[in-house]
Amino acid sequence: MNFLLKLLSVIKKVAAMVTEEYGACRILTNLGAYQDSKHLHWHIVNGIPLR
Repeated sequence: MNFLLKLLSVIKKVAAMVTEEYGACRILTNLGAYQDSKHLHWHIVNGIPLR
């Protein structure tokens, strides 16, 4: 399995854990000039639903 597939598998597992504990989550990724550290990364978050 290549690195990207392993990474996505970990993200999926963590998202499942957050969903189990909190009922839902969203996965966000960003990459852009406004970042101090310019690298692709993911956030797994829960909270108030987006509209």
